[in-house]
Amino acid sequence: MFTINDLSAALIQRRRAMEIINATPDGKKLTHPAAHAPRIFADTATIDEIRPLKEAGIINGVTTNPTLLKKAGAKSWNEAKEILTAILKLMHPLPVSLELTKTEPDEMVKQAEELRALGPENSIIKVATGGYQALETPCDPFTGLKVLHKLWERDIKTNATLIFNSTQAFWAANAGATYVSPFMGRLADYMYKNDQPELPPGNSLYSIIDHKNAKGDQFVSNTEYVASGGARKDAGVRLVREIMAIFANYDIHSEVIAASVRNPVQLTEVLLAGADILTVPADVLGTVSEHPLSDKGMVSFDTDAKVFST
Repeated sequence: MFTINDLSAALIQRRRAMEIINATPDGKKLTHPAAHAPRIFADTATIDEIRPLKEAGIINGVTTNPTLLKKAGAKSWNEAKEILTAILKLMHPLPVSLELTKTEPDEMVKQAEELRALGPENSIIKVATGGYQALETPCDPFTGLKVLHKLWERDIKTNATLIFNSTQAFWAANAGATYVSPFMGRLADYMYKNDQPELPPGNSLYSIIDHKNAKGDQFVSNTEYVASGGARKDAGVRLVREIMAIFANYDIHSEVIAASVRNPVQLTEVLLAGADILTVPADVLGTVSEHPLSDKGMVSFDTDAKVFST
């Protein structure tokens, strides 16, 4: 089970300095009790999933990606842009993240301008922070950071994605990213698949057997806290907590989006970790008001209330 230390004063102060999410309209007597609550984004590109969540006041934004666009029926770039334009219009003025598909810096900047034009007031451009050297035609490893900075110079809001450690999150924020998205669910997936069973859990991401690294076999992709500080399933939540602590230390206001949430329990865990934003699959969001005891209680109340209907 994920556990955390008490929230630091710096983290609380940072949260209170951030934009108010649930503002109380002028003239209203009853102030909103959750003014500084985190934003909730739906991770989908399907309009029929987004509309009821927005109408119910469940979400404050949307995140999309090429996989979700294909799932929503897009079979070409033009069809993808049509879907994105519809989402931007439906969600306006709330933010919608649109992901780049190009990997060459100049083309990425040009495509970012194209995507922003679809909804200048609420489009957010998603830029992968790393992974460029793993492509079939390897790119500069700093491509993502360079593009994030170029877009910041052009006053284009960005969402730095494919983040799996605190270093990536820090450098993305330093480059000017409006949001950073640690993919918390994928960390546990990776460890379950790649950990060596004879070594402590998390060894595929952090393992120092020989402190001199004479054999070059150290794994330091993450800190020991994230990789080995508890159960594998909690690694992603620990990463969110670690990033929040670093951002609080240096008063960094890039908003932290807890991404690749796998189940409703993780929503509670990243709230405890202090995430600024939760981006959640539509099917998980559909369960947020449910609990088996709520079902039992509602049936009981409804049964008893029938006596008052006559």
